[in-house]
Amino acid sequence: MIEIRLIPPCRREFMRDVYHPGIISLSRILWGSTGAGLFLAFIVLVSESTGVGVLYAPLAATCFIGATCTYLRVARPKSVIVGHFVATVGGLLGVAAGETLLGGTAMVLPAKLGLAVLLASALMQILDADHPPAAATAAIPAILPLPAPALVLPLHMAWGAILAVAFGVAWNRLWFECPPPEDGCGRSWFNLGMQRADIVGTGACLAASLLMCARPWSIVVYQAGLWVMLAGLAVMSLHHFFGARVLVAEAATCGPLAKPATGGPGPISGSNEKEEKHER
Repeated sequence: MIEIRLIPPCRREFMRDVYHPGIISLSRILWGSTGAGLFLAFIVLVSESTGVGVLYAPLAATCFIGATCTYLRVARPKSVIVGHFVATVGGLLGVAAGETLLGGTAMVLPAKLGLAVLLASALMQILDADHPPAAATAAIPAILPLPAPALVLPLHMAWGAILAVAFGVAWNRLWFECPPPEDGCGRSWFNLGMQRADIVGTGACLAASLLMCARPWSIVVYQAGLWVMLAGLAVMSLHHFFGARVLVAEAATCGPLAKPATGGPGPISGSNEKEEKHER
């Protein structure tokens, strides 16, 4: 049953059990919707002023999730930043593959879109960076002009994603802890509920985004930012492989079937006297 909460904004209304999809909350409508709009406006303003081109449509969906669905796993910094980066890579590869295989035919557009989303989905799952809006990041290169050269577009999308994350953290921390602690993850540096590698990677990406903002004034600083961004993404994308538990077959959930007992008394033969008397 849908719950409608018309309680004015207060800290209770931003707790995990009520600030999520499935509950129509006045606080979530007011604060979350305002935040989503401001997030995207902020990204567009910075992008236009620095010349770091990004795809706005998928980042709009990211802004919505970051402002109104903050407790979901897909809203954590790693999912947002790495998700947009690898989805852009997968999308560009899918577009190139579709053009190579079916270029000049009526099937080229379906092939490019299908391969782009397929590769992006696979990469996001492999790198533990599931982020649904990034699927649009993968599909857009197949149908619209790119806002930046293909070689740097993945890093530009990571730049836009880090802006969304940074603004979201600053906005939401007025009411609750953000980023929310991850399930099963203890406190680490700065008392954050994130793995240390994710903190390092996010910090590197944040520093890189500042360097990339210098593009109108220094191309060298901008290029340095691209390399720092790539390093931060590598840390966030790969660290989970070093501690992952790998299964190649599902463990048996039931023990071996019990064998019938042997060596015991044989079955009773003959008629049962009590049953015979009852029948009579």
